[in-house]
Amino acid sequence: MSQTRWITKEEIAMMPDFWYRMASEMGEVDGVPKPDLERLEEVKSLFYSEFESGRLMFRVAVDRNGKIVACAGGLLRKEYSFPLAIEQTLFGWVIAVYTEKDHRRNGLAYMLVEDICLWLKEKGADRARLWTSSGGRSVYENLGFEKMMDMVKPLT
Repeated sequence: MSQTRWITKEEIAMMPDFWYRMASEMGEVDGVPKPDLERLEEVKSLFYSEFESGRLMFRVAVDRNGKIVACAGGLLRKEYSFPLAIEQTLFGWVIAVYTEKDHRRNGLAYMLVEDICLWLKEKGADRARLWTSSGGRSVYENLGFEKMMDMVKPLT
């Protein structure tokens, strides 16, 4: 059985690796481009600065030996809630949700994301967003996340 807790300052250095594994698996499942090492370095820098500012927090699950086996992050942002909104509002991104393969199907992602959503709400966010793989969609729907209506077109 795993226990959940908030990360320590020293453990923030581990979170980009979990993000990288999550992003790589999304690519394998849904065709999202796998991040390169340059992007990984950018994410490390972002995680450090946002954690230090108090806008980023991670909840983790640890096994009996204290090893982190799953994580979920919450990142606070101000953005327009819809295209013609007059003011930006605070909302949260749920990021870097990842569970090691031999610890999946135990409800860890559900618990961690639920805790992160509570943290985002406590910090003043009025909504949470995330990007999901097709394999993780049901977890987030069970947590109350809904599909959005936006579409995207690369302008390259």
